[in-house]
Amino acid sequence: MRNVVKSILIVVFITLLQLSIYDIFLKPIITTWGASEKEVSMPMAGDDKSLTITATRAISIDKSKSEVWKWLVQLGADRGGFYSYSFIEEALGYETRHQASITPEFKEIKVGDLVRGSINEKRSIVPYSFPVLHVEPERAFVLGNWGTFLLEEVNSQQTRLIIRTQELASKSSAWLKVASYIEVPLHFIMERRLLMGMKARAEAGENIQLSQTQDIFWFAGIVSSGFLICLFIYMARGIMQSVAVPSILSFFWVCSIWLLKPIPLYSIGMSLIACIAILSLVTARKKEALLHKYQNIRAT
Repeated sequence: MRNVVKSILIVVFITLLQLSIYDIFLKPIITTWGASEKEVSMPMAGDDKSLTITATRAISIDKSKSEVWKWLVQLGADRGGFYSYSFIEEALGYETRHQASITPEFKEIKVGDLVRGSINEKRSIVPYSFPVLHVEPERAFVLGNWGTFLLEEVNSQQTRLIIRTQELASKSSAWLKVASYIEVPLHFIMERRLLMGMKARAEAGENIQLSQTQDIFWFAGIVSSGFLICLFIYMARGIMQSVAVPSILSFFWVCSIWLLKPIPLYSIGMSLIACIAILSLVTARKKEALLHKYQNIRAT
């Protein structure tokens, strides 16, 4: 029981340490992921004094603006999905379609439309939807409760997709402030995949099935490496083993989630590093036990 309490206290300490690192170093990076300084600072449709810009992210897509727009306007659970981690969405009760082709009925988006978060909202953990507030055909639209989606033409065969996320500037309660703080890094994981998914879908073209295998292995690596770090904390003894080593491991774990490209190479690699750390701990324990046994034999 004492070891469990010790492990919980160490996890809390390391979490607070990582939050400090997140505030100072990681948050500025993930809130401007892929976007240039010009894109971050430029005015966009949907900007409002009553709203705070929480992030401006972007990606380059090797397709014409008109082609990217066809896929962008299909955004929505009852349209073409969100091009993100659908297995996470489904696990949380958000039922979505996944289109490999452009559906004629969703070739346009207009003010007053509702971009739904789930086909069956009764199953969703937190039901949500996004009303369409503003549309500039083949260039931009604004979704309430989310933000602005903008296409900027680089040349005839390359387009920049920019997403600016916004929220209410004033929070009426401490809970809403905490929820907003937690939401930013979690939303980044999904929105980064949306941008990458939009790029992959637009560049692949119609009727090509894209596999989720890589995404599943990436996520499995993240979960397993996090579990292994907690196991190391539980098994460790002393300040160096219990605090210093897990702090370093957790720092690299955080980097594998928010800084590195979301591919299995990094997350599974993190799991292997955590496994090696645990094996080293077990080996050291065995050597210590053998040495102690040898010393007892000599003493007798």
